[in-house]
Amino acid sequence: MGKPPSDARDPTFRALAPAMALGMVYQMEASPDAAERRFVYVSENCLALNGVTAEAVMADPTVFFRLVAPEHRERAALATRQAIVARTPLDIELAFNRPDGEVRWHRLASAPRSEQDGWTLWDGIQIDITPRKRAELELEEQRRRLEVAVEATGLGFWDYDIRTRKITWSGQTKALFGLSSEAEVSLESFIGALHPEDRPLLNAAFVEARDVKGGDFALDHRIVLPDGAIRWLSSSGRIMADDGGPKVVVGTSLDITERHAAEARQRLVMGELAHRGKNGLAMVLAIVSQTGRSASTVAEYQQLLTARLEAMARSQDLMTGSGGRPPDLLSLLAEALRPFDGARIRLDPELGAVMLNPDLALALALLLHELATNATKYGALSVAAGQIEVSRVAAEPGRSAFLWRERGGPPVSKPSRIGFGSRLLQAALRPQGGRIDSAFEPEGFSARLEFPAQT
Repeated sequence: MGKPPSDARDPTFRALAPAMALGMVYQMEASPDAAERRFVYVSENCLALNGVTAEAVMADPTVFFRLVAPEHRERAALATRQAIVARTPLDIELAFNRPDGEVRWHRLASAPRSEQDGWTLWDGIQIDITPRKRAELELEEQRRRLEVAVEATGLGFWDYDIRTRKITWSGQTKALFGLSSEAEVSLESFIGALHPEDRPLLNAAFVEARDVKGGDFALDHRIVLPDGAIRWLSSSGRIMADDGGPKVVVGTSLDITERHAAEARQRLVMGELAHRGKNGLAMVLAIVSQTGRSASTVAEYQQLLTARLEAMARSQDLMTGSGGRPPDLLSLLAEALRPFDGARIRLDPELGAVMLNPDLALALALLLHELATNATKYGALSVAAGQIEVSRVAAEPGRSAFLWRERGGPPVSKPSRIGFGSRLLQAALRPQGGRIDSAFEPEGFSARLEFPAQT
């Protein structure tokens, strides 16, 4: 059996109702276990606010409770019960569906007063907050749309409340740090994810922006993902302040890992190009100088210089065509010996497994051209029956070697002066760790060339 209706309840509180243009005043009684509730007073503006009369609500409280939007009823019931049982004030915002179909947002705020029989009297007010709530929802929707649009570009939003130390990340920001959208984040977890070497840099950028640059900062830095992978981010932020000083930091972060890697590759390529250019120029100067020593006329000098520079150019084309990969010895031999009688030059297919670094390839191309030139003038290629065989031979661990052997040519003898090939060896091949052992045998000239293996 429920409690009998009470008599007059706080006439002063009720007298305020006509003056409360903000909303509806009510008084409600509730049993200790919150199982029974009834309105003992509802101001007349209930009809204007809710579309139902005060008399109807007082006669049947479910008339009022059924106005709460279905999606909010569970939350409203739980909050109301907790407040009644604990006898603590209730303050909640809910959507109401009026009988005419209009949806309005209301704030319900009430405070308890204990009665002698254990029941509780609640003095409350219902305020229409629809304009404010709609503005908040519209602002939130605009923020959501902005986040979706911006995050489609890969940017992640974040903000940090300096005074409460609360940090908030968008879903994209969490993804950048390798976290799920439901993951909890904190200032400590953010600092922990920063690469140790970059933490001082980020702190210095923040302090400089706060004290010197008027609030804006930008920095490229590294983070360490939960799986240990390192990612580069470009983070930009703005420090916002009020009369009390810096208040909040808002900003964005963008994954620039691929861009950073591409820039590193570009720097490496530029350095390699500069290195090769320097070595190539040194090689040209050596060719010009050495050719001048062996030529007796201007015409001969021009012919020799042109042939050697063309050999050098062909080797450069081979390295360019390989897309930056080390060229193999078989391809280099085929290109360097292309101007000569290829039908009488046998190349061991195993030479295709021997890789060369670019500087060594350039020196070898010139040396091979010189060997073939000498074979054409004085050796195996100077007669119809002569042949040349180039084969791979064994070498010590970490080194590669091949054998140049001429057969069927005229008798050979050791030259009386140092030729271009020997000088080229000293100028270009030996600094690369190469060596050549020549043999002038009755059956023909041979040379064993050895150099460091390309790994």
